[in-house]
Amino acid sequence: MLKMNLISLLEKAMGGSVLRHNVLSNNITNVNTPGFKRSDVSFRSTLDGAIRSQLELKTTKPVHLKSPKAIAEPRIINDDKTSLRSDGNNVDIDIELANLAENHLYFNSLAQFLSSQLTLLRQSISEGRR
Repeated sequence: MLKMNLISLLEKAMGGSVLRHNVLSNNITNVNTPGFKRSDVSFRSTLDGAIRSQLELKTTKPVHLKSPKAIAEPRIINDDKTSLRSDGNNVDIDIELANLAENHLYFNSLAQFLSSQLTLLRQSISEGRR
């Protein structure tokens, strides 16, 4: 049960990372659009809390565990901070590119970890058949 919850959380994290990639790409696309305000995705702190709560829970029945779908929903946050630019745009291309690179590494690490968990699950299933 815990392994399936972990896999669900990893899938949710990867979905949040894809959403963040799209939002950051939109910011980069609009770097020269007057009045454009950047956005970002908030999900990693919520996701980290969800993972910790799954690891800390002690229950008498597996059905008592919270569904990962109810936890760690990514959400888009608009950054309405004032801009130093005269056109009202608050996108800093250097920050956006750094965030995009960080998100890329984050997604790849999640994908590798998910792959290792699925490999372990496959091995467990094949060992059980013997």
